[in-house]
This record gives sequence, structure tokens and C-alpha cells, in this order.
Amino acid sequence: MPMPDLGRSPLPVELAPDRAILPIPAEPPVTMSDAPLPDLTIPPSKKRAQSETYLLSKHNVLKAFDSVEDLATDEETLTEKDRDAVLHHLLQLRSAVARVLWKAGLYTGTSILDDFVLEVTKSGQPDICGRVIDRLRQAGVERPGFVLYPLTEFGMEIPFFGSEPDLRNFAVFREADFALTAQTGSIEGAYARLNEMAAALGITAVPDRSSFEHHVRAGNMRWMTRNPLLLVRLSSHTGAYYENQFIYTLKIRVAAALIVMLHALSVDAGITVDKFNSSAEVSNNETLDIRHYLIGEATRAEKPLSLRRVPMNVAALELARLSDLAVTLSTRTLARPELHALEQRLTPALRAVEHGYLQYVNLTSSEKVHSRVFRRLVTAIDWYRQSFGSRTNEAEAIVALAVAFETLLTDHYAPGSVARLKRRVGICLATRPNVRPYQDSVVAVHKARSEIVHTGDSGREMDIRRAQAAFALCFLEVASRLDRLNRTMSDPIRELLGDSLTQEEIKAKGDAETA
Repeated sequence: MPMPDLGRSPLPVELAPDRAILPIPAEPPVTMSDAPLPDLTIPPSKKRAQSETYLLSKHNVLKAFDSVEDLATDEETLTEKDRDAVLHHLLQLRSAVARVLWKAGLYTGTSILDDFVLEVTKSGQPDICGRVIDRLRQAGVERPGFVLYPLTEFGMEIPFFGSEPDLRNFAVFREADFALTAQTGSIEGAYARLNEMAAALGITAVPDRSSFEHHVRAGNMRWMTRNPLLLVRLSSHTGAYYENQFIYTLKIRVAAALIVMLHALSVDAGITVDKFNSSAEVSNNETLDIRHYLIGEATRAEKPLSLRRVPMNVAALELARLSDLAVTLSTRTLARPELHALEQRLTPALRAVEHGYLQYVNLTSSEKVHSRVFRRLVTAIDWYRQSFGSRTNEAEAIVALAVAFETLLTDHYAPGSVARLKRRVGICLATRPNVRPYQDSVVAVHKARSEIVHTGDSGREMDIRRAQAAFALCFLEVASRLDRLNRTMSDPIRELLGDSLTQEEIKAKGDAETA
């Protein structure tokens, strides 16, 4: 049935009235060689074997339940002890499947996986996890869809007079799986642009036009025609409103990081866009009334994408920061060899950080060093994005950029931070000519930040654009060394960069450890 109008009152997950879920195929499942899904296998483990053995011993009684929700609320068929044990082991297998799928970039929601695991368990056949993967393969879990999110203050370079073939009002980043467009001004234009961007990203299914218009005409959706739009390609299937939102927001944050880094590096190279050539300055009627995003899920083969208008389950300030992308892109600039080369380096670097964050932070992990480093890297690029904010004054931008550098290039607080940052910027940019101006810009930002924190004012105007470019270049260097991370590192960033502690830093670290 069509998604109901949610209006201004988001419903809790457990009360979601509709689930655009993948259909569970009947047995027999397709074979590995028949499917387009990559060869995914669940690593064997003692816990997985114990859970499968226990659940198979209960498969006959589990036939009484149509869903995990029915099982969780049952008070007659199973004893409380048995019900808790079944739920525990179902969770163990669901987690094992989810970890493998999400590592492969297939974001099937846990509520859907719960029902697949239960359905396969009821058959009484061994290798429950392998059979779940087969069922998901048959259901087409790899079919891509999208998340569509509004932006504010973003612009595309447009011709001043007439038309210029190398200037387009939308840009596609195929390797990074996203596209951005200037505001379209009409429902017809938005629908056409959505399909154009989706096709450019290899999304073959399109949403039904009437369904699209239904969602757009609902409340709080004026941003669809008034605002620039970001479309991210991903294979996501959900059974509840918010269960994959952490993935959507992470991908939006990473996509925005790529844009601001490319912008900073192009400005540093002297390539700028005149203010009056930006779509952000022309007929800009964008709205800040942003409360939902739109997701398109490919739930059935050769059918239109299923659209869902989902409330953003985040704080208002986070919403504003997530949508704020106050830079102007130019398709002409992006086509230049030097910018294209930087894009080719930044895209895999950011993808590696995104994947590491999902693996070691979102999916939880015993690898504490990896978890700490990837958490810091994502936090660093969040602070970095804030330094470009349209509603950020100069002092706030300086503080945000300074925090971004400290988060990226240090492991913990210690005296001598200015000298340490200068030294590590030099290490990151060692292969570039004229490193000193970048180091000086970072030192200036750090000193200005200290003045702001202690006096409320840096007492001087400063241009942070070179420091913003330096951050992007330092990020590239740190990300290029992530494959050297190991669990024995005590100061992973320092050790990745090959930096040595000064005597003052060694003493400060020892004092901190014994305090």
C-alpha cells in the first residue's frame, strides 16, 4: 500500500504502519552461480554454530510464528526462558549476516533480516546463514536505490550570458556514488532531474511519477523544488523508518566532505567562481524547513522504485549542519586534469574512512585502535565541513578548522600542540613544494583559535582558505596509511605518520599516564 502522509508527527519505529520490504522468496533458493550478488560467505565461528544448532532444535515450534515480532510478544507457545534463548540466537545469526552484507555495501535493515532468519530457520535445514544469503540474493538485495536529501547555500556555476556547453547545473560523481544539482524550480523539473542523476549513477529503476508527486505535495516538502539536491546511490532495504538512517547520514557527510575538499583545493589553486555566476545567487528561493528525506528502494525486479518520505530523526542543529553546503561547484572546473586527479585520490580515501567507520564503529568491534582512529577521522571531517558553514562566523570557522586539525593529526591532548601540528603538516605534505605556507596557515589558525577561546576574539581578520586546503591534503596522506593500522599501536596517528615525540612530549605523556 502507499506510504501514508506522515506530516509533522514522526511515528516511533515500532509503530511504523508500512514496510517497503523485500519479499521473502520461497524455497528452493537460487544457487551461488545463478545470482548477480557477489560471492558472500559468513565466516564460521563457535558462537554461530551453537546458535544454529539451538535454533534448528526448535524449528518445529517456530513454525507457529509469522514474524520475530510475533515471537517476541508470545506468552503461550514458549516459556519465557525458551523465548529469550530463541531471540538471543536469532540475534546472533542476524548480526553475522548483517556484518557481511554491510561490509559489501548492501544495507539490508535488521528488521528485514530478522524475518529472513526466522523464515529460513523454520525449514529445519542446516547452514541457516548461508541460506539467508541465498534468499536475499533471490530477492534482489543488490538492486540499487537512493537517498535524496536537500541542501542549503550550495550552488553550481552557470553561464553569465547565453549558454556554455561545459557548464551544467548538476554534477555526477560516479565513483563516489552521488550527484548534486542546483534547485530545479518545479515538480516536473525535480522529477526529471532525479531520474537523470539516477541514470547517470547506474540506477536502472525509477520511481513512479504519481508516487513522487504524492510525496512532494505532502507537507514540509517545499525543498524538493526550491533547494539544491544531493542524491546518493546505495542498496538499502528497510522495514522501519529510522533503522538505516545512520548509514544515510554517514554517506551524506562523506559526500559533503568530498565537495568541500575539492572546493578548497580549487580555490587554493586560484580557480574560483564569481559570485554572480553561482546558481545559489540567482532566483534563490530555498527553504530551511527541512524535516524529511526521500528514499527510493528497489524492492521488486522490473518495478518502479518504492518511495518513502521519512522524518529526520535528528536534532534541529544537526539537520542544519547536514544540509549546509555553502560552496559552488563548476563542471568546467571539475573537468580540469588537476581537479580530476584530486577527485580520483579523494574518493577512495573517503570511501576507506566510511567503510572503516561502518565496520569498526557502527558494527562494533573488539579492535579498539581501529575504532578510535576511524571515529576521529569522521569527527575531523565533520568539524572541517563546519568551517565552510553559511551560518558560521569567522571565529566559529576558525575554531572548527582548528579542532578538525587537532582531531586529524593528534592522538590526544598534550602540551606543545602548535609545534606538533606544524611538524605533522610538514610530514603529510613532504612531497609537495612550498610546504612552509601551508604550515604557517595551520599555525595561524591554531593561534587564532586559542585567542578566541581565551578572549572571545582573535583580534584580527584572517584568510583560512589555505589552511582548509592543507587539511584536505593532510587527510589524503593520513588515509593513504590506514592499511598500516594495527591493534598494538598506542599513538596510532603519530605512528602512522612516522613522527617522533620530543622530550617534552614524552614527559607530558608519562605524567598523563601516571596521573
